[in-house]
Amino acid sequence: MKVDIKEAVAYFKSNQETIPVGTIRKGDYAFAIKPEEHLYLVVEKAGKGIFLARLAPDLLRVKPLAPDKEQEARLYARQRLAQAGLL
Repeated sequence: MKVDIKEAVAYFKSNQETIPVGTIRKGDYAFAIKPEEHLYLVVEKAGKGIFLARLAPDLLRVKPLAPDKEQEARLYARQRLAQAGLL
């Protein structure tokens, strides 16, 4: 099943307190939408990008965050998604 950005945002919205989150290069946040397919909703910290990406573990490792940093990441993502008109 293909997932588009709106479906990914809807999934994030309904699971925002429990969705796994990590960081990738440059500190961007990656929220696991379909972890078994390595599909993540990526919210850039340095830029303004919000996109879906397949982050294969052999090419790009998603580093888990500490619980306090997870809350910070979720808050940041909610703000960015709202600014982009996606929430």
